[in-house]
Amino acid sequence: MTYLATHQPNNTIDNRKAYKLLWLADRYHLRKYGRTITGDTYYAMPYGIVPSDTKCLLEGKKTKMSNPSGYKNKYIASVNSHQFKAISEPDLKIFSDSDQNALDLVLDVFGHLDAHQLSELSHHFPEWLYFKDLLEDENAKNSYKIDLDLFFENATVDSKGVFDDNPDLLNLTKELYHQYSHV
Repeated sequence: MTYLATHQPNNTIDNRKAYKLLWLADRYHLRKYGRTITGDTYYAMPYGIVPSDTKCLLEGKKTKMSNPSGYKNKYIASVNSHQFKAISEPDLKIFSDSDQNALDLVLDVFGHLDAHQLSELSHHFPEWLYFKDLLEDENAKNSYKIDLDLFFENATVDSKGVFDDNPDLLNLTKELYHQYSHV
């Protein structure tokens, strides 16, 4: 979150924009390296894909993190209910080179989009489309846990080639993900 915010004007980022950029970075990294950057759990919601632990962190709710309030107090501050500001530089030691490369790629390709544009973009990815009918049904619940296997499907939307990979390579990475995620 802090990494993304420090790459925005005034070190400030909208929560929905942060959610979508984290999702794109995790999606990219999972497809290339067989693991996500954040380890977060993702949900399909009406406004797109949301990382649940990150959302809980920003809302001051319980997370899987060992000390979420410590992180939030040290690195980010609320500007208002939807915007957050980086108040210190991110701890780059927690990121691998591939983590930083994925974050930088996502910022380069998608960082200029606003929260609404990113939300609309997410509605064209398999992990949101899988739940589309349910999410558009006002009588159904409004969030559904995403199986990360859907991240391995190519996107049908123009994503500047970032999510249009060779299916054979994706299958190999998916096998690695399954092999090491259940250890």
